[in-house]
Order: sequence, then C-alpha cells, then structure tokens
Amino acid sequence: MTTTAKQQLSVRLSVFVAAAFTVFLLIGGAAEAEGPPQAGVEYVVAAGDTLWEIAAVHARPSDDVRNLISDIKRLSGIETSTIHPGQILRIPRS
Repeated sequence: MTTTAKQQLSVRLSVFVAAAFTVFLLIGGAAEAEGPPQAGVEYVVAAGDTLWEIAAVHARPSDDVRNLISDIKRLSGIETSTIHPGQILRIPRS
C-alpha cells in the first residue's frame, strides 16, 4: 500500500468515526428530549393554592416555572391552569 493510499484510508476512517460519533450523540440527545418527565410527587391542592405557586415551590433554581407548570398539567391530565381544593397534581422529579 502506498503512502497516499494509507493517508486516504486514514482520512476515510477518521470521517467515518466522526460521523458515527455524531449520530450516536444525536440519537442519545433526541431520546432524552422526547422522554416524558417522571412523576415523582403527588400534591393535594389546598384552598387558595395556585398552579404557579405550587410549581415555584417545587422548581429548582435553574427551572423555568412556566415549563414546570406545563409538565404538571401534562402529568396530571389537566388542560387549564384552574385547580380546585382536593385535586391531586403530579409533580415531576427534580
């Protein structure tokens, strides 16, 4: 095998490895992003509670409360932000 052929093979192998690595990263990131938040805590709504206040209490400092509200609504099977005393909400794990 000539030096040029070896160089071409080395370049092709490097490109293949980089492409395979990129595909694995993209697949892993997509699978992580598509997964629904895991239900972690059940919260019983008390009189005077608001969805915003409940989410704010359970949010991590880096969380956007609006996203957490959306997750709570989805996990709890509710379509609006109106909640009632005695209602059970599912709060995703932090």
